[in-house]
Amino acid sequence: MLITLRQAAFQPLGNVSADPYRSGQAKGDRCSRSARVLDAMAELVLRIGYPKISVQDVAEHAGIGKGTVYKHWNSKEDIIDDVLVREFEHVHAKFMALLPGDRRIATLHGTSSVLYRLVMANPVLRAYNTRDGRVLGTHVAAEGRADALGISLVSVLARLPYLELLRENGLLIEAVCSPEGQLSIEAVVSGFVTRAGHVDDPEQTKASSRMMATVLRRAFEPVDRPEPADHDRMTEAMLSARPLRSGTPMRATSTTGER
Repeated sequence: MLITLRQAAFQPLGNVSADPYRSGQAKGDRCSRSARVLDAMAELVLRIGYPKISVQDVAEHAGIGKGTVYKHWNSKEDIIDDVLVREFEHVHAKFMALLPGDRRIATLHGTSSVLYRLVMANPVLRAYNTRDGRVLGTHVAAEGRADALGISLVSVLARLPYLELLRENGLLIEAVCSPEGQLSIEAVVSGFVTRAGHVDDPEQTKASSRMMATVLRRAFEPVDRPEPADHDRMTEAMLSARPLRSGTPMRATSTTGER
């Protein structure tokens, strides 16, 4: 990939060595031009920060022409949106792969604990959730509420189809499936996400995930412990319905809009 002199002058803003962007991609996908553009944007975001990046920078870093980039995206905003959606899809896939092996995850507190750790281990998603302006400028999740892309922890854990599945399987108190209940979950999750800050600290992340899970369990789940059959039903429902996904489509498309 090409790196301009301007880009090389900046220190990385995130953990680029973890290389979370290519995990889970097929070899052919990695070699595709669209994947190269998303890889380039993700890497540049962590190296110099989204506000300093132009479409030309992304094209050069991907080793393709700027005109080719514009055949698939109208703007750099569309590109970063696709990066964020793709990174959440990777996290979602990891979560779903863990679910059959530990069916206790199929609870609000279990899901929150696992997703929190996975998201905070991904530098771009961490920046998005913690509103890290150094990395993403103002292109971050909405403060304290569901975001437009539907991929923030606040959005995912307060998603109504997910909450209704929990309630139907006896894993959530009735009152939570309401606007007030969703708002309460959003407030709890938002508080722990804010506390996380921008620094990658595995020990703090682990402690925060456990405490957030404890708060959610005691506030929103039935007092009586669920039966194994409840976990089994919820696990099967989650594997089938995949309620944590927002359905946000990737924006890459052939277009000839204004640059």
